[in-house]
Amino acid sequence: MKDIKLLLGKRIKELRKAQKLSQEALAEIIDIDQRNLSNIECGISFPAKTLVQIADALKVSISDLFDFEHCNYDIENMKKFIKNELDNLTNDDIKTIFRLVKSMR
Repeated sequence: MKDIKLLLGKRIKELRKAQKLSQEALAEIIDIDQRNLSNIECGISFPAKTLVQIADALKVSISDLFDFEHCNYDIENMKKFIKNELDNLTNDDIKTIFRLVKSMR
């Protein structure tokens, strides 16, 4: 259970930062103390009672909170994976990825 708490905490922190929310802001949205949110993000506690509120506040599904697949890759392996997958994509998919990457700059 400790591993899942650590992974879930990291994922919540990752999603919170992607939404440009501070711990204080997310804690206020889901109506918990900021220290409780910090304990969740550090893997000290499991947010069983607040999972739905956290997912809603971060605008993701609960299953997205448990999407840890990218944690299995380091940056170099992520780059290799992306390069290898490009050859298998449709032109429309490549255009979508191009727009996505370009918008991130």
